[in-house]
Amino acid sequence: MTGQIAAVIVTYHPLITNIQQLLERLSPQVASIVVVDNGSHNVEEIEKILLNYPQTTLISLADNLGIGFAQNKGIVFALEKPEIGGVILFDHDSLPETQMVQQLLEAWQMLTIDGHNLGAVGPIYRDPRTLRNYPISVFQGFRLIHNYPQNKDAKPISASFLISSGCLIDRKTFETIGFMNEDFFIDYIDIEWSFRACNKGLELFAIPTAIMWHQVGDDRLKVLGREISIHSPLRRYYLARNSILMLKQPHIHWQYKVRELFYTVSRVVVYIALVPQKRKYLKYILCGWYDGIVNRVGKSRLSS
Repeated sequence: MTGQIAAVIVTYHPLITNIQQLLERLSPQVASIVVVDNGSHNVEEIEKILLNYPQTTLISLADNLGIGFAQNKGIVFALEKPEIGGVILFDHDSLPETQMVQQLLEAWQMLTIDGHNLGAVGPIYRDPRTLRNYPISVFQGFRLIHNYPQNKDAKPISASFLISSGCLIDRKTFETIGFMNEDFFIDYIDIEWSFRACNKGLELFAIPTAIMWHQVGDDRLKVLGREISIHSPLRRYYLARNSILMLKQPHIHWQYKVRELFYTVSRVVVYIALVPQKRKYLKYILCGWYDGIVNRVGKSRLSS
């Protein structure tokens, strides 16, 4: 990867303290920052904070148009500068360690020298609630293998997909496979993009030396030895709908589709048994499945 690095941060009703922490931690690590706000009620507060960071540009959207749309808006803006060679993506509530971007860049150079055709590299994601690392996932046939990195000295870990927040992607990758899927609005966007990259022969790696604090889900429950992320009914709508849309993607191999079809049903059975507001959750999930079948994409009508 050659050239400077730009960060793209997507915000949606963020805690101002989170944005302050992220900008303080990130601004010394990158050449420029693009903040794309998805119709937040506190966008004026965000704008005031950005005045302290002259390398930062705010793109304010009038409404929540989805994380895929916002990411693409920021990526395209960042890449308009010819000196930008790569983009690193962030959610507003993620927090990188002080050397994370540099560690990702060093790993990128090392892997390239070793002959790997890279699409993206990402950090190890650490849950601030449990202080544990999230697993790096690899698909092997019908199986999803979880690798739990424990040692910062470990070698880069090959991955089938990377979480978008913290993901470093070079300009050539976007030119090869395109941008994020805006139809999904939220959820599965990074998984679909990762499969698209792998389908083009590009490789994805998680870098154990690079650490980012990142929280998945509103809460987590442990069931039969496995943790389940608890989301709102509306997020469960998008998860249900986009799981069906994933089955229709031509670049995703059939073993994953069989596995996804099985788990999209079994997960719901377990989930409904565990959460309150069972009727509401079930309504949103069934609406999601229906909309996925009839190809109703973008922002859910349930959110209006």
